[in-house]
Amino acid sequence: MVLSNPQQPQEAESSTTPSEETFRGVLTSNVRVPTKAARRIRGEIACAECRRLKIRCDRTVPCSTCVKRGCQALCPNGTIPPGEGSRFVLAATDHLRHKMTRLEARMRSLEDALAIVQSSESDRPHPLLSMGAQMEEDEEAPPFKAVSEEEEDVQSQIPLREEMGTLWLDGQGGSRFFGPSGGSEVRQSHLSHNVRPALQELDPSYLSPEINRCYQSFPFTPSNVITSSVQKTIESFLPSIDRAITLCDTFLEHLSWMFHIVSRHKLVNELIPLIYKQVPASYGPHDLALLLIVLGIGSLVDLSLPPYNLEAQHYYRLARATLALQSVLGAQSMVTIKVLHLMSIYNGMSGKESNLEQSYILLHLAGQVAAQVYIDPSMWGFEGREAYDRRVYFWNLMAAVLWQSLVTGRPPSLVLSYIDCRIPSVEDENLYQEGEVPLGFGIWGFKASAECLIPLVRIALAVKPPTYETVMDLDRKIRELALPRADSTQNNTDRTAISMRIFVRSHYQQLMLLFLHRAYFAQAITEYSEQPLHSPYGRSVTAAYSSACVVLEDTKAQFSKKPLLCARIWRMWTFAFSAAVIVGTIAIRGVHLNMKPPPLEEFEEICKVFVSAAETSNRAARALVSFLASFLAMSVGNIPLTIYFWTACATGHA
Repeated sequence: MVLSNPQQPQEAESSTTPSEETFRGVLTSNVRVPTKAARRIRGEIACAECRRLKIRCDRTVPCSTCVKRGCQALCPNGTIPPGEGSRFVLAATDHLRHKMTRLEARMRSLEDALAIVQSSESDRPHPLLSMGAQMEEDEEAPPFKAVSEEEEDVQSQIPLREEMGTLWLDGQGGSRFFGPSGGSEVRQSHLSHNVRPALQELDPSYLSPEINRCYQSFPFTPSNVITSSVQKTIESFLPSIDRAITLCDTFLEHLSWMFHIVSRHKLVNELIPLIYKQVPASYGPHDLALLLIVLGIGSLVDLSLPPYNLEAQHYYRLARATLALQSVLGAQSMVTIKVLHLMSIYNGMSGKESNLEQSYILLHLAGQVAAQVYIDPSMWGFEGREAYDRRVYFWNLMAAVLWQSLVTGRPPSLVLSYIDCRIPSVEDENLYQEGEVPLGFGIWGFKASAECLIPLVRIALAVKPPTYETVMDLDRKIRELALPRADSTQNNTDRTAISMRIFVRSHYQQLMLLFLHRAYFAQAITEYSEQPLHSPYGRSVTAAYSSACVVLEDTKAQFSKKPLLCARIWRMWTFAFSAAVIVGTIAIRGVHLNMKPPPLEEFEEICKVFVSAAETSNRAARALVSFLASFLAMSVGNIPLTIYFWTACATGHA
């Protein structure tokens, strides 16, 4: 303790009166001395190039000397590399190229990192990445290039996306959007209003005010309504049990080739005995709505009844009112989803063009409510028939949503990134389809959706157009899709379900190819009208035309076999119209192309089919007037081809 006391004053003195060396060290460590590069930027000293050449510098940035010599890009801190010819500006090329390469590599790595982070937050690209792509398109080519690009990517030459969307506005301020792949769907115009006489409308005055209130309030449940009382009143309008079974069988026989939403086992063995009080068990309003909507669609395709008959409208009105008795958005179930899906189909087949928007909305709503069926039913403990039915229905709903997206150009309501529902096994299909109406697609169709249809929708509706190489890769994949093997039922071609199944399977691949290539077909015909086959999209011209011819040939053949039923299937005429637009375009503007089969003959034949179908089908009648008027105008040169094609194909009647 004694020895340490004398040192304390010295320590205090040294801490309060630092030496000159200590003060200079502290000052140096806290005050940043400007570097030569910073001083050159501020104009305090000569630029590096003038200093290297030992010439006078006016210390501006860039200095006048560097400007005169053409090396202002290097001023004030860069220098031209020494060596032979260094006094010429071109000697700086390697230096600048290396610098640009380093900066571009850094920029790309940052963009990749940003894209990775963005992908975990959203499916859409980050705005900065989109803006960067736009800036690259607008920039001029750099003054030096190691290799000249003789062949650019066709996607950078012709932007397709700007030409593929359509917004339709009516006189009352309403609007409909048909996206980039939207084709062959409703076009309301003066031509369509007088195509056919107005359909007979059901007078709902015979129904109770409570039922009509429920119908009007859908999808919400009206207040001050006694559910049990209204449901009992609705049940009093049910047909006899024999008529109900007949309509269910008609529904399955005439439409199972197109979709499989509810099985005969569910309808005849479970639902009808329940609702007709043959078994003592409870059921909800949505179970009753499922039976009613099946009766409504069954009436539409009952060939003993006139098209768009009042009996179908009667059952549809009751089904919609019954669905409103229980919350659609709150009490969700598989039955609820199926009723919404079937109501969408009814509106598509109802013959009223104004109902098409309801058809789109109802299917979209079904997809939103179907969040629970994204997950495979085994995760919830379902087994056996219940698990099979859920898987089958999910993939039927998926196919419906995907085709609606392609036809309208609108994004699918099912989020494709989160699908976890397995495709049913062959063993399950053989077991649970025993005694059922033959399926149109089955497992083969589900695999086609997973492997081809989902990628097709992603390509067709992508925000950024895919490369043409990506399109052709999918083309190859679709063509390699193996067709299902024929079974013993194929021999009974007189049966409606078998005949229609053979029809739909025969051209399903060609239908996907048509939707894959038709945008590029239109681009080639528009931009390379003289020689579209030699354009960058020549393969799409050939593929779209050949696929369209197959679709039309199969449609003609099937219409000759089952004219009454085919005339009532709205989607057949949607696809036939899309194919007819392509064939008709070649017939009028591509006569010199020498395509096989002859396009004019093909177009004349399909016109005859549309004329025959128009006697029954409102959709065929509207399509007939639409493309005949459009082709007449185009053939005499009244409208440009670009306007014609996207008016007819992207917003067509059919």
